[in-house]
Amino acid sequence: MKLSVFFALVAYACATTFSPGPNNVLLLSSTGQYGFKKCFPLMRGIWTGLITVMLICGFGCKLLGDLIPAIETYARFVGAAYILWLGYKTLTRRAVKDPSSSEDQEKPLTFVNGFLLQFLNVKILMLGIAAYCSFVLPYGTSVPATLIFAVTMAACAATGNLIWATVGSLLFPVYNKHYRLFNGIMALLLFWCVYKILFI
Repeated sequence: MKLSVFFALVAYACATTFSPGPNNVLLLSSTGQYGFKKCFPLMRGIWTGLITVMLICGFGCKLLGDLIPAIETYARFVGAAYILWLGYKTLTRRAVKDPSSSEDQEKPLTFVNGFLLQFLNVKILMLGIAAYCSFVLPYGTSVPATLIFAVTMAACAATGNLIWATVGSLLFPVYNKHYRLFNGIMALLLFWCVYKILFI
């Protein structure tokens, strides 16, 4: 994998996984309610599920790319279109409602809850497929490139999870106060990724 492609993948991964989504909002809510330590099993479950889903996305797309090389050209444009749509949705996203207000749980969620959530998390599945089709498939489908992709996506997502979980209740009012600025920066990063996919 070329270094420029790798950096574009990292920018894409950070822009898409650092923003509010099911995992980040769940961790924000859970750590705000139970503390970081009690939610660590949930976090480990999310991370294990993330790497598993990214490996499935990567090797599944690799298999399709090996079987049908003609899809590589189309996959780049489909991936770019999806990322462009994500950028638009990020730019127009409103402030997050307080996720803890509707929760009435006595115990924090477990490792299994976090792991299984990833297979129901359409955002993660679509991000994984779009990223692989955009940043790996057009440049070759080697096993090392697929592993780099999966680890990079999971590591960036895990970093975003840690930020949301650590900052917890402090991040919620800050994001809601400055959500337009935050969303604008994330959207610009996504638009930059589209440019890199199509023109570099």
